[in-house]
Amino acid sequence: MRQSVARLVSGEGIPVDMRRVVVVGAGLAGLGAARTLHDRGIQVVVLEARDRIGGRAYTNEHGVDLGAHWIHGSEGNPLTNLARQLAVPTVFVGGDSSYSGGWDQLLLRGAGGETYTQEAKLRSILVADEIRDALEALRRRCARDGAADISVRDALAQVLSSRELSDEAKRAIEWHTALWARDDCAADDTELSFLWWDEGYQVYGYGDSVFVDGFGSLASSLARGLDIRCGHVVRKVDYGGPSGTLPVVETDRGEFEADAVIVTLPLGVLKADAVAFDPPLPRDKRDAIARLGMGALAKVVLHYDAPFWPTEQYVFGLHGDSVSSRPTVAVNLWKTHRQPSLVLLAGGSLARCIESWDEDAVRQWSREALRDLFEFEPPEALRVETTDWSRDPFSRGAYSFVSVGSTPADIDALAEPLAGRVFFAGEATYRHHWAGAHGAYASGLREAARLTRDPTILPQRAFTENRRWRDMMLRATRLFNVLSTALSQEERLARIGLLGESEIFSVVPSGELAALATMFEPVTFTDGETVFAAGDPATHMLVIASGALEIRTPSGVRVAVLTRGSTLGEYGALEAGLRTATVVSRGTSSALQLDYDRFQRFLLAFPESCLALLKLTVSRLLDSDAHRSDRA
Repeated sequence: MRQSVARLVSGEGIPVDMRRVVVVGAGLAGLGAARTLHDRGIQVVVLEARDRIGGRAYTNEHGVDLGAHWIHGSEGNPLTNLARQLAVPTVFVGGDSSYSGGWDQLLLRGAGGETYTQEAKLRSILVADEIRDALEALRRRCARDGAADISVRDALAQVLSSRELSDEAKRAIEWHTALWARDDCAADDTELSFLWWDEGYQVYGYGDSVFVDGFGSLASSLARGLDIRCGHVVRKVDYGGPSGTLPVVETDRGEFEADAVIVTLPLGVLKADAVAFDPPLPRDKRDAIARLGMGALAKVVLHYDAPFWPTEQYVFGLHGDSVSSRPTVAVNLWKTHRQPSLVLLAGGSLARCIESWDEDAVRQWSREALRDLFEFEPPEALRVETTDWSRDPFSRGAYSFVSVGSTPADIDALAEPLAGRVFFAGEATYRHHWAGAHGAYASGLREAARLTRDPTILPQRAFTENRRWRDMMLRATRLFNVLSTALSQEERLARIGLLGESEIFSVVPSGELAALATMFEPVTFTDGETVFAAGDPATHMLVIASGALEIRTPSGVRVAVLTRGSTLGEYGALEAGLRTATVVSRGTSSALQLDYDRFQRFLLAFPESCLALLKLTVSRLLDSDAHRSDRA
């Protein structure tokens, strides 16, 4: 985004005579761009292949959102701000960046309809958290070592290969992985990039919202007063005439000449070469289109004459034995729209299968899923609706994802304009919020700003969180809470006191020190026991609680004896490698041990502590330099 803003300010390569603009596509990206330009006095024509507006934000005649459903992260989200501006009502449903409605509010049920107790539900997410943390540690190592990208599935196999897991734990990992990879990213874990799937993706304030009258109500309000030509299937964008020649958009119903064209075609349509460009798109843009993935997400909407499920429960989680062929969740539309309907969600290759089935097959699949979700045979649905985004010629998928072999740099390449006359918008072009309706809308504003050289058009950027950081923070919070309840008050205070005596941890703010204390594990050593040897892999640090530890060079020469409050191995958390010294217990000793992965999680969760430790490290280095200077 920084590069785009610089170009907006400079106007580099963009002509000033932008009086007529053609926008290809009447989705949220196209409508956002057209609305903005129209309000600034520019003549805009929007060409839409379908007989309706909204694109993949589609509310059908029954008031059900078959496409975009949620405003993800309500506060600060440009769609929330737009809805307020246009007086389009919304309903807050809660949740976070991973679980619609929120993990705490999710009712989790196993095969046969048994409801998970709070203890079983906690075990489910804690084992998933442990694996996600291990995946994140592996990703950091791969990035540090410059390793080639692999799929999430392959990375998961590496992490699980050294673990012995119960059947319950395996089911939990499979379900949580299906939820965030298959049914959130709309991609099988064999397709999703391990290194880059969420790189730089930002999230807004906690909690999702839905539109009272569906997402289509926002699109309709945004489109009011615009010149939108539905039923115009674009065949070609010609921008390669002689110098001074204006670009021409060819449709099945005529040609449209303009000073500029904003193309908001979905990635799936670009992948299919359904629209020709003359001259052809540049190689880097074609390569980016080929590398990025177009995901699939199917919705099966089951309509009944009355709810037969708990009406105040918003989302049900189906934590059964066969998640590979089942939905992970069912959403209750009665809670938000007073419709006696359930929505089953499934992404990836399963979504493509579902969208190819006939109604009888969909009904059978739904009955089996609901039979697993509830403890009785569900009634027959009065009406069943199934999405068809993967086969729709004007979308060819649900939304984009970063596939194995691609990176978010491909998203930037896709957004680059051509010849200062042809611009690109859509969720797949928005570096901070791809795959989301708010990203699509913001991309339309970005191109309107680029075209007019007016950066004030850009949506205000709230200080948002990185999705990766938020997910880690949520996992860390759960871990802190669990570990703290396992410690007695006496033990907790003893640990805090010991850490406070340490030079390293005495700089950590007291409130954060209490959280850090829960993450250590007590260890004891017998007289003469080797704590670790020179050349061993460095995996953890120690804080001595009692006794003494002797530091020896690799050749066996004693160089120091450390006692209570001293720390060993703390710098390995910053650059893990091999131990440079051998440590042997002198007499019986005890210590608190903290592995580097947990320590890094703490530092990411508490930036103030990270800054305090950084200051201490810099101070030590300066003192060391001054000492060497004095000796010289």
